[in-house]
Amino acid sequence: MTEVKKIRVIKLGGSLLTLPSLNEKFQHWCDENPHPLSLVIVGGGGVVNAIREIDRVGQLPEAFCHWTCIDLLQHTARVAHQILDNVELWETLDQLRERLAQPLVSSPSPVTSIVQLGLCIRRGEPNMGLPESWEVTSDALAAAFARINAAEELVLMKSCDAPGDDSQLERLAAAGFVDPYFGGLAKTIERVSFVNLRSFHEAHRA
Repeated sequence: MTEVKKIRVIKLGGSLLTLPSLNEKFQHWCDENPHPLSLVIVGGGGVVNAIREIDRVGQLPEAFCHWTCIDLLQHTARVAHQILDNVELWETLDQLRERLAQPLVSSPSPVTSIVQLGLCIRRGEPNMGLPESWEVTSDALAAAFARINAAEELVLMKSCDAPGDDSQLERLAAAGFVDPYFGGLAKTIERVSFVNLRSFHEAHRA
């Protein structure tokens, strides 16, 4: 039996790659929030911050920095794949398209896959219509990816709590919690939520 495919996009913040209990907390969250098909986008974290520091000293072209950071997301995706259990890694756009074209078969086992966002942007939707700017972060890229693939849900996993009401996307952008382009993209997605994975604990089960 097949059903209409529903997709959830999870943006895993790059800063979480240094969390010692990342695998355990990620798996616990997924267990408590099951979804038939979750696509994980991994942020840049400290790897991208290193480019930012070099740019402050060397004053590199902003477009060069933008695309270099997107290229680096391929490597943080591979790192996350090494850390997380029971998670696939899709390394080419063809793999992604082939999987999304398949009908979703009803199964008790959800599918969670890491997508190398840099490859999708380079070969698919060039920069997803976003400017080549430091103002664009992987949060906006994940929101654009979710919208392009008609995801019903977008979850941003971060290292801190959202300041104030997390439904007020413009205020979150003003506070620097998300980038200025995130809200315009995310508002078209049915469900958007934020998770402080560093403080997440498995709920007690009966």
